[in-house]
Amino acid sequence: MKLNRKPLHITVAHAFAPLCIAIAMAAVIAVALPAEAAARQATLHTSAQVADVLSPLARQRWSREQGGAVSKDEAAAIVKRRFGGRILAVAEVEKDGRPMYRVKGLSQESQVYVVFVDKNNGRIVR
Repeated sequence: MKLNRKPLHITVAHAFAPLCIAIAMAAVIAVALPAEAAARQATLHTSAQVADVLSPLARQRWSREQGGAVSKDEAAAIVKRRFGGRILAVAEVEKDGRPMYRVKGLSQESQVYVVFVDKNNGRIVR
């Protein structure tokens, strides 16, 4: 039985095409990844943008480390996390000579509660 074999004609382009594609992909990745990382770092340069990325507890800790006070929204979030229910009002007050937030809330059992949150460190004071 005679096998009908045709000569194989491989051009240089056929032989090096996969290699060229691999080199091109490596070049794109080498350029794109550092550029993407640099873009991410560049976007996190203002304190408001950094705070948006953090969880509420990490945001509170970061704010204190930056020398900033706890905001009204953060005070409300601290109280809601601790006691649940709904926050009815948040007001800035001074208690025992220290700046505080007076946070009024409504528990899930329909009980009204009032707690104070230290403006400097975010601790709850009753």
